[in-house]
Amino acid sequence: MAKQAKEKYLILMVDDSEDDCLLIKMAISKADRLHFIGSVSDGEELISYLVGKEQYADRQRYPLPDMLLLDLKMPRKNGFEVLEWLQSQPIADMTVVVLSGSEQREDVQRAMELGADYYHVKQADVRKRSELIKLLEQYLERG
Repeated sequence: MAKQAKEKYLILMVDDSEDDCLLIKMAISKADRLHFIGSVSDGEELISYLVGKEQYADRQRYPLPDMLLLDLKMPRKNGFEVLEWLQSQPIADMTVVVLSGSEQREDVQRAMELGADYYHVKQADVRKRSELIKLLEQYLERG
């Protein structure tokens, strides 16, 4: 059953690089149907966000995302540990895109085996980032 198309898709980024978060946020702001709802800096914080713990209990301020942009290399809980945790959670209709600096085949394969929907290597090039944002929109519309 295909997901119903939404007017806006909510994007949450999980990355310990403030620069990467800012660049992606700027790229997403140019997309019509994507809305950047924020970023968290590691897997522990993401889990608190998704389960609505402490300050994240307010779903008006911290809505569940339609898409997660997940880095692999982070402090506390890394992306692989987050993917393992997500497998045991009843979170439906969330697209998980790994956005990592790693091009290693083992990392790509492991992320996909752990349930990532897509895997992309981070790009410094502005044009490549814009192409990535267009792809993200397509992923969400596909369902």
